[in-house]
Amino acid sequence: MNISRLSIIKFLELALTCGCVALHANSFNTEVDIGMLATGTFVGYLIIFAGAAAGYLMQTPTHKRVDVFYSLAGVCLFVASGALIIDKYQNYSRTETVKYNLAKGSLAVVNGAVLLVDAVLTHRGG
Repeated sequence: MNISRLSIIKFLELALTCGCVALHANSFNTEVDIGMLATGTFVGYLIIFAGAAAGYLMQTPTHKRVDVFYSLAGVCLFVASGALIIDKYQNYSRTETVKYNLAKGSLAVVNGAVLLVDAVLTHRGG
């Protein structure tokens, strides 16, 4: 099995999303709008990335246009989720829950940046 740069990025996205889900389980937001956005983004993309990883392992990759679409939508969703979480908790005293939320928000923004790199590389055929 040939390991490409894109496959490494895909598995990195899956790992970052697993981290977001784990932190989210320990620091769920009580505000409905932030909680719904973050939960939908993290769990939805966990399913998408797990399916993409399974497709990669079975050597049935996702079509390029679909992959770019999911990546660009993920950029918007992960950056929005991360930014809202960080904005809400940045001025709170540093309790364990606040630290989890700030880490989760930061991880989500990083995942958004990785998804953007993925979209560019996939579009260019990298």
